[in-house]
Amino acid sequence: MHRWLRNTHLLLGLFSFLFLLMYGVSSVHMAHNTWFAPQPKPVESRLDLRPGADARAAARELMERGAARGELAQVRKTAAGTSFRVIRPGTVCEVDYSAQTGEARLRILETDFIGMLNRLHHVQGLWHQYWLINAWGFFVGLASVSLILLGLTGIYLWFKIHAERLAGAILLAASLGYSLALMVLLRSA
Repeated sequence: MHRWLRNTHLLLGLFSFLFLLMYGVSSVHMAHNTWFAPQPKPVESRLDLRPGADARAAARELMERGAARGELAQVRKTAAGTSFRVIRPGTVCEVDYSAQTGEARLRILETDFIGMLNRLHHVQGLWHQYWLINAWGFFVGLASVSLILLGLTGIYLWFKIHAERLAGAILLAASLGYSLALMVLLRSA
């Protein structure tokens, strides 16, 4: 049993490491964005689409032509037609579509790898239009469960080593106190 728990603990830690590293790097990027490369410059283009389409149909046509990939967001009516975004982590395609003429003006902002990690940091949920975001949400859920199990198996394995119980209890209490204080400070800020 001890050997199985130790191996499980090790595998859970290895699986969770990359997710923790990604969230750590993206947190540093959000806190200190001046340390990293400047913001990307937009690339503008225009395409002729079928006139008279709604935002969903126009976005689908853009995706079929390969001009945009991601999920439809922030749809707004304008005087000439609609304005919307097609978003995926690291790339935003802003589209102004004229329903009368079928003209679509695209403004594409594409970030570097760190910027993509930053956007992945903000992804929520599992029910998105873009399947890669759903896959990311599934793996984040697995990593969350893995971290809970990592903590539980770690406490169990530590408790089995009688010589280190006092030192472990002190470290566990200090970590719990630090975490609770940090949550109170974040909540009151």
